[in-house]
Amino acid sequence: MDPEKVNYHYCDDLPTRSLPAGTLILVTGANGYVAKRLVPELLYRGYRVRCMMRNRVLTPLLEHPNLEYVYADALEKDSLNEALRGVHTAYYLIHSLRLEKRKFAQAEKVSAQNFKEAAEENRIQKIIYLGGLGEDCKQISWHLKSRMEVGQILSEASMTVVHLRAAIIIGTGSASYELLKSMILHMRWIPFLPEFNSLCQPIAIRDVIKYLVGVLETNEIETGQYPIGGRDTMSYREMVLRFAGLYDRRVRFFDVSWVPIPVNMLCRIFSLYLHLFISVPVNITCLLLESLRTDVIVTDDTIRGIVPFEPLDFDTAVRWAFEKEQSSRVFSHWSDVPPEDMADLMPLAQYESAHFLFDEHERKIPADLDQTFQMVCRIGGPYGWLHGNLLWEIRGFIDRLLGGVGLKRGRRDPFDLCVGDSVDFWRVEKLEPCKELLLRAELISPGYSWLQFLLEPAESGHTRLILRAHFIPKPFWGHLYWYTLSRFHTYIFRGMLNHFEREARLTDSFGRAPLEDAKNAASGQLPEKETSV
Repeated sequence: MDPEKVNYHYCDDLPTRSLPAGTLILVTGANGYVAKRLVPELLYRGYRVRCMMRNRVLTPLLEHPNLEYVYADALEKDSLNEALRGVHTAYYLIHSLRLEKRKFAQAEKVSAQNFKEAAEENRIQKIIYLGGLGEDCKQISWHLKSRMEVGQILSEASMTVVHLRAAIIIGTGSASYELLKSMILHMRWIPFLPEFNSLCQPIAIRDVIKYLVGVLETNEIETGQYPIGGRDTMSYREMVLRFAGLYDRRVRFFDVSWVPIPVNMLCRIFSLYLHLFISVPVNITCLLLESLRTDVIVTDDTIRGIVPFEPLDFDTAVRWAFEKEQSSRVFSHWSDVPPEDMADLMPLAQYESAHFLFDEHERKIPADLDQTFQMVCRIGGPYGWLHGNLLWEIRGFIDRLLGGVGLKRGRRDPFDLCVGDSVDFWRVEKLEPCKELLLRAELISPGYSWLQFLLEPAESGHTRLILRAHFIPKPFWGHLYWYTLSRFHTYIFRGMLNHFEREARLTDSFGRAPLEDAKNAASGQLPEKETSV
């Protein structure tokens, strides 16, 4: 993918000037939500960018002559030297959010300490860290406290360390935005605790990127913490109501403060309840809810004098995010990073075929390779799974009950797919246009699953479409699981192929079928209003 086609040029109005052309910048956590928005902006401004990734399964998304990739793990200090060699400034965007609570804090500390020491050894000039906003008090969540400790460790480095602290980030695909959207689209009654009536200062992803680039290009900035926020300060209750109003929805709150349960446990129960309706995983939802107990507002606006620009207000940030969804310009999503237990899973091609169980079906589709591939790439998300959707929903619901991602995770874009994208409880492992789409399952099951679509040219300009399920079972339970579901697989897969065949015939007879319903279902409908963004 070309960065020029996905970049929104957030920083055109920044008063800062780019560093000399070719300055090497390291972006860690390159598979993450913020990093994927930051990298195209840096390339656009003439920098050489080195992206550091831990997961070798995910193929690099962008291609650019000034862009390179390196695989390293901050938990292993020796692997960081190659990533930091020759670097001028490093963005520290590593976040172990998907780890369990008992592992999270330790992993964060070790990663930060290793990175600080490796950065000093390689004599880089600046570290820019994006952390969380909040005051250190008794009510602060363990997540925010850990993020503050990371900033403290990094700030002890010998070079300049800029610690930007943001609260709720509003943008297409951000966890906070998707949590708000899922709640107001799927819920009418929302449990509410008085502790959640604290203040917040949400900030648009556009403004986060501008601050990240601005502090890079400001040589006079000193080591320190710099809170950043949007234009509006509001309570979380007001934020939900304003968000719902923009989507023309009504929501009501019901008080649960009378329940004799500690707040932390209530947050966990509330997260499990929300998990039935929303796409964001339980652990992430729980962390977001626990952070609501304290005010997360900017009390020191020093950064406004260093990187002077006017941040967006909340309503404009939401509308701008919605417009990006409607125009299919969602370049990064909170689900781009796979679950921790799936992050190191080998690609399908690296397994021995003797380990697999197969289920294969094929059909001749009366359409050319390009048309067939476009149909295949629309599966999942708002478009559904074409056949046996109730069975898919039941399997997704069971997965959510077990703590998995379920079907509600959706996909980054209703029509466009890239390697690494999530598609409900699948992830795109391999994508070759007009040849192959390979999906890897991230649901909870006694084994590892892949769903493969292979396309081959057939006579008369038609396409031979092969649908193949691969499964590596765990002993006993994996085999029992596979053979129990084999009849359902046959029913669903044959039905999917029948659907592709019917759609191809309809397209051939009446032109391309409209997909506006799928697009609207992906993000809801906002009433028509003009914006100046």
